[in-house]
Amino acid sequence: MTTLDKVQLLEQRIIKATVLIRSLEKKIDELEDEVDVLSVHNEELKAYADTFTEDAKLIEKSISSALDHLDSITGLDDIDLGDMLASDLEVADMFTGGGGVPIDEVSLSDLE
Repeated sequence: MTTLDKVQLLEQRIIKATVLIRSLEKKIDELEDEVDVLSVHNEELKAYADTFTEDAKLIEKSISSALDHLDSITGLDDIDLGDMLASDLEVADMFTGGGGVPIDEVSLSDLE
């Protein structure tokens, strides 16, 4: 191989290396953009998780407060709901069992 052939081979390798370097730089830029987008999304998810946690604590506190209020009502556990619930359950069973009134038989006066 002559010196000229070696120089031409070196030049081809330099061109290939330059193309590869440019390609890798472009890929790095794309990945950096993707990291930026994912970082923003990650921050949004963290804020959502914090809000969700705060909301869950507030709901838990509200439920606890409501239970405390119910506990303060004397005689609440002595009320028998069996008869009141029985009629409601009959209506619900009739509705889910298809025994309700067909839609064409319902009028606006029935809904008042």
